Amino acid sequence: MHETISDKTIVFHRGTKVRKCHTSRRDTFKSINVTPLARMENGKMRMLVENYRERNPSRKLSLEPDFDERVALIKFYPGLNPGIIEWYVDKGYRGIILEGTGLGHVGNYCFSAIKKAVENGMVVAMTSQCIWGRLGMNVYDTGRDLLAIGVLPLEDMLPETALVKLMWVFGSFEPMDVDEAKRLMLTNFAGEINPRSTFAETPRELA
Repeated sequence: MHETISDKTIVFHRGTKVRKCHTSRRDTFKSINVTPLARMENGKMRMLVENYRERNPSRKLSLEPDFDERVALIKFYPGLNPGIIEWYVDKGYRGIILEGTGLGHVGNYCFSAIKKAVENGMVVAMTSQCIWGRLGMNVYDTGRDLLAIGVLPLEDMLPETALVKLMWVFGSFEPMDVDEAKRLMLTNFAGEINPRSTFAETPRELA
């Protein structure tokens, strides 16, 4: 996609770490918390990172296209009805991705519903509404309480990536228990988790 609003350069983003950040700008797509994979300028491509997999034409393609749609993405907001969480529990959903505030928080009035989900064998995982940065659920009491309930922190994984990943985990690995599902969610399959954060947190700094 275009790196800027001009036609001078194009950058290549990792699919698991890219987000559309503007409704209509030509450079709307940005790599989040990571450097784009490569840049194309004047017809020449230059790799910007070293941690990528080169295409291996001798490797046989293996597709695992099975997804379990019984996974929900819930964005926390002040006044969120905890009954929404309980509805997914009662409907037999297998997992919930919470899009919490800041370092990974939701209001404590939701704790009872979240605990019910965990006790019913659901994977409840946390992501952040913030675009830049990663979770830090040990910083404040709210985060530590959620960890104690059994909420799984997903580092700097994007909420939409986490949703699709959990659908894939439940759809592709059967039978599946909660502990194994959590382990797979924290397994970095396609660069969806950045192992470490840096102070470069804007597209300009990461370029």
